[in-house]
Amino acid sequence: MLDVGVDLLGNGQLLKKVLREGHGEVPKVGERVKVHYVCRACDELLDDSRGRGEPMCFALGQGEVIAAWESALPSMRCGELATLLVHPEMAYGEAEIANIPHGSSLHYELELLEISPQVSLAKEDLSPEERLLGASKAKEEGNLRFKVGHFKDASGAYLEALYLLGHEASSDSRAEEGLWSDVLRAAERRSLALACQLNLCQSLLKLEEYQAAMQYADAALELHAGHSKALYRRGLAAMGLGHWASAKADLLAAAKKELRSGEIRRSLEECQERMAREKSDARDAYGGFLARDPLDRSTRPPAPQPAE
Repeated sequence: MLDVGVDLLGNGQLLKKVLREGHGEVPKVGERVKVHYVCRACDELLDDSRGRGEPMCFALGQGEVIAAWESALPSMRCGELATLLVHPEMAYGEAEIANIPHGSSLHYELELLEISPQVSLAKEDLSPEERLLGASKAKEEGNLRFKVGHFKDASGAYLEALYLLGHEASSDSRAEEGLWSDVLRAAERRSLALACQLNLCQSLLKLEEYQAAMQYADAALELHAGHSKALYRRGLAAMGLGHWASAKADLLAAAKKELRSGEIRRSLEECQERMAREKSDARDAYGGFLARDPLDRSTRPPAPQPAE
């Protein structure tokens, strides 16, 4: 069977095969990268930066290159050489590009040569607009990392976004509210923070860090009471901790809001089965003692006989 590599997105639109391993850290959104690439379509050479001796430099996550590169590079380390099989939707879509056959898949050989670290500023040095932009970029970085299975890195990116939005655990809520007096900016901040709380919770569930996942589900519910995804993910976190009653309550509430969600329904059924199993195990462990009738003389110790 032909080895086409790893399906990075899970939908067959971006397949990656590593030809040579790299080293060090993976690039983050906003950092500048330098790459060499060779592009082919239908076995025809379309472009070759190495042949020209001109590597390409750009900032990751800024929309300067095709979506396939934006999604693949967060999984690469410096020095790594990989091939990419790219569906048209992850490249140029329906656009007419001079030497690229319309609607064709592209084959890339991509080499990550260099990563230039991003210079970070404290949020106090940034305007609200800059903080919103930085948080949006951090969220996008988290999404890219999540898609390729780097859940710890994704969690770090979502935390960075929440820091910029003033929604980290240690933030001074009164001081922050004073910075977001503009109604539109405040609404955008709230919406972005909610998305990051939910995504962070999902990443932590993948890492099986259930207590932390519950914390951020709670934070999401503070921003949007009764949010179905927050209820569902808090229910999953409670299941991971073995808190079956609270898990059932959250999953049931989420199921009532999302009547068509088979995923939520299956989780609720699993929770109910686990609750029933633990109840049965508890009865077995106590030898049925808890279920006995206290007035049943057959199970009571014999009454003491009067002294002679």
